[in-house]
Amino acid sequence: MKGLAKIIGIILGILGLSSKATAKKKAKVKKIDKKVKQVKKAKAKVAKKRVAVKKAQKKKPVKKPSVTSAKKARASLKRRAKKWLGWFYYY
Repeated sequence: MKGLAKIIGIILGILGLSSKATAKKKAKVKKIDKKVKQVKKAKAKVAKKRVAVKKAQKKKPVKKPSVTSAKKARASLKRRAKKWLGWFYYY
C-alpha cells in the first residue's frame, strides 16, 4: 500500500497536480501579476504627464499689452530685471 501511495504521488508530481507544485506555480503567477500592475501604473503616469506636456505645447503665448508711458516702461523694465537677474537687481 505504501508503495502504491508513493507511485501515485510521483505520478501526480510529474503531472503537476501535487499541492507543492501548484503552490509554487501560484507564487510565480502572483509575482508576475504584481510586476504587471507596477508596469501598468508606470505607463499610466507617463501617459498623464505626456498629455499635460502636449496640452502645454498647444497653449498660445499671451501677448503683453504695449507700454504707453515712460513710468510704465521703467516699472516694466525693473520687473523684468528682478525676474531674470534675481539678486543682481538694480534699484
